[in-house]
Amino acid sequence: MTSKVEKNRYIGDVSAEFGLSIYALRYYEKIGLLNVPRDENGIRLFDADNLARVDAIVHYRRAGLTIKQIQHIFVTPDQDEQHLQILFKAKRYLNQKISDLMETMKYLNFKIDYHQTHLNEKESHTR
Repeated sequence: MTSKVEKNRYIGDVSAEFGLSIYALRYYEKIGLLNVPRDENGIRLFDADNLARVDAIVHYRRAGLTIKQIQHIFVTPDQDEQHLQILFKAKRYLNQKISDLMETMKYLNFKIDYHQTHLNEKESHTR
């Protein structure tokens, strides 16, 4: 879990910590991914369990899981085989993304080297 604070947190704090909009957090609550208790004034207070759940949602979304897949994982905690299928597919997706990003990084490094060399040559001719 990302959260280092053990006390209850307000939605704005959770939004900032996890890089999610307040709207997204409210949406996750609306569709049942979160069940955030409220104080006597109706203000949402995220406890440690809710923070762990937000952390899981963030990681699952980053891994490419759909909202439906995340809902399925949350409501079927004992369906290990199905969860593994979803998670292995997500892992393959991430591995492909990492590979693609590494190729892009190589290309960018090549272009940076090319332009840096070109610029250095220009500067050496003007001296």
